[in-house]
Amino acid sequence: MSIAPTDTLPERSMATQSNVRLNFTDGTKTVQVPADTTILEAATEAGVRLVSQCTVGTCGTCVGRVARGDVIMPEGRVYSLKKDEIDAGQRLLCQSHVRGDSEIDLDYPASMLDEYPVITATAKVGAIIWLGETAVELQLKLPKSVRFAFRAGQYVRMQVPGTDEWRSYSMASGERDRKKLTFTIRVLPTGVMSDYLRNNAVVGDRIEIEGPTGSFGLIDESGPVLMIAGGTGLAPMLSMLEKLQTARDEYPIRLVFGCSRETDLFHLDELEARQGFMSKLDVRVVVDEPTAVTGVLEGNPVSVLNAADVEHPLTSAYLCGPPAMLKAAEERLLELGMPAERIHAEQFLPS
Repeated sequence: MSIAPTDTLPERSMATQSNVRLNFTDGTKTVQVPADTTILEAATEAGVRLVSQCTVGTCGTCVGRVARGDVIMPEGRVYSLKKDEIDAGQRLLCQSHVRGDSEIDLDYPASMLDEYPVITATAKVGAIIWLGETAVELQLKLPKSVRFAFRAGQYVRMQVPGTDEWRSYSMASGERDRKKLTFTIRVLPTGVMSDYLRNNAVVGDRIEIEGPTGSFGLIDESGPVLMIAGGTGLAPMLSMLEKLQTARDEYPIRLVFGCSRETDLFHLDELEARQGFMSKLDVRVVVDEPTAVTGVLEGNPVSVLNAADVEHPLTSAYLCGPPAMLKAAEERLLELGMPAERIHAEQFLPS
């Protein structure tokens, strides 16, 4: 987390309305942004979809990089971006205002968002499976009349039954599973979704969902893949592995999966089975504490990374897990020489 530096946010008069050029990886769209409106708000109003989640600056999902112009975020607030990232021009578009015409670079294609339109639907709980002491697999069934498609790595928002609260979860199921969606959810000591899953959830419950959304997912399929997952950050990796199962057999795929405790581990049998029919897949499982589980290492997903993991120049890294793990993993990968543009991260928030 970082507090926006005050030297980038002095008080100055702003134009009534500015043109902001949004550079997607597959083209450009321009939106008009009033002075009292954020870039995300203006884009949404104009019908231009941008990746976003929390809309309050804490999740880091809606990040873009200033290519030109004066783009500011309110001073004195705590953001998910680090100071050096802000200094390098990164901005959270849900918090960003512009002072004059500007240009923003985005690291995902607009076509991805257009290809998988957001739908709202009422899903039915098909199964609730405890995977360990702190994780639950939630299976949702969509009505036959609902047309739903997503890209491996994306997520949906769910309304927690009996509340007005919404939470976001990545699909653990693959792109082909469009009527039965699977989610791997961490259960915390307290939390609206955690309390629901622990105390009230039953098969047959109805849950409102909205999605898909998010830009996380396979970017480049022309080189080795390194996946680093902490806890239930494994969910989108499972979805992407299913896609890689049929799309790739030339380059190696390495998955590093870690949990704090041995009792938090889950899906070890599934990961072992995947290695059996995916010849290029190598799985490395780690826990922070000493363990006697065969094939599980002591450590964390960052401590077991080495130069061999990133030696191929076309290696792409995909990270999902708690913010502290993501930060440490990004720093380690950069230290090992991986270019920043080949590191793609998705952090999850408490549920």
